[in-house]
Amino acid sequence: MAGSKRHGRACGRYDIVRHAAGGGVAAIIFLVIASAAVGGNMEQAPSDAKGSREKSATRTLTYEGATTIGANIMPEAARLFATHTGVIFSYIGGAGADAGFKAAAEGRATFGGVARELTADEKAKVGGSEVIGYDVLGVFVNRNNPVRNLTRSQLKQIFTGQATNWKQFGGGPDRPITVYSEKLTGGRATVRAFKDMVLGGDNYGPVKELEDATDCIKNVATDEGGITASSMSFAIPGVIAVAIDGAGPTPREVQSGRYPLKRPLILVTKDVPSGDVRAFLDFMLTKEAQAIVAKKFVAVK
Repeated sequence: MAGSKRHGRACGRYDIVRHAAGGGVAAIIFLVIASAAVGGNMEQAPSDAKGSREKSATRTLTYEGATTIGANIMPEAARLFATHTGVIFSYIGGAGADAGFKAAAEGRATFGGVARELTADEKAKVGGSEVIGYDVLGVFVNRNNPVRNLTRSQLKQIFTGQATNWKQFGGGPDRPITVYSEKLTGGRATVRAFKDMVLGGDNYGPVKELEDATDCIKNVATDEGGITASSMSFAIPGVIAVAIDGAGPTPREVQSGRYPLKRPLILVTKDVPSGDVRAFLDFMLTKEAQAIVAKKFVAVK
């Protein structure tokens, strides 16, 4: 693979440990115990401790950022990349897009995951970025809610607090609207992307703030007056994604441009990508890695 050095074939054991991090945001830690077979074309390992540490560091990568990427793409992609190259991910976190961008820009994580467009200022702060797929944002209501289509203008009314009862929309029940959202000040990509795409930059109205998108979806599944905006990858039984301006969140409608809520899934790096970092970004654009992306998202190609 381009940019990666040849090494002996690696073998090892993966233990996946899940723990709570960042106030309930799930993080996935891959602890990999691996050893390389000695071959005639292998580089001689440095004898000094400093050299050994530097060599080891080049073979270990980390991820922090959007849970949309961290939970749905990175675990499987990391395992497959390790199988091909012997390069492992020692940590895959889910602290959110803003936290991930900052961690990458400051060199605390190899890759930062951002599930939204980068600002001009952000682009200037990192050495590299790669779009690995596109996420479709869905607007979810309880399955017992008869409302199945909303305009973007109506969504703005709901999420800014101008509309407060479902009866304000044709066929809707006489029931108060409860808007669920990830924490508005938590640096979450969904909150920011939805604000830009639907609210036109206006502030959210009254919402029930929860830690993670999955929490919001679960609450809507049990609250007949609930509504939330989230990645389609988090859809569960009990909720329905409404059409927007008559277009549903299907691959066909997304690719045609009729469904408006689409955002890029981006990996950013502190420096211009090289070596194992460049190799992983190249890998994410291969057919087999894009097949992982396509399981829940729209592939780049």
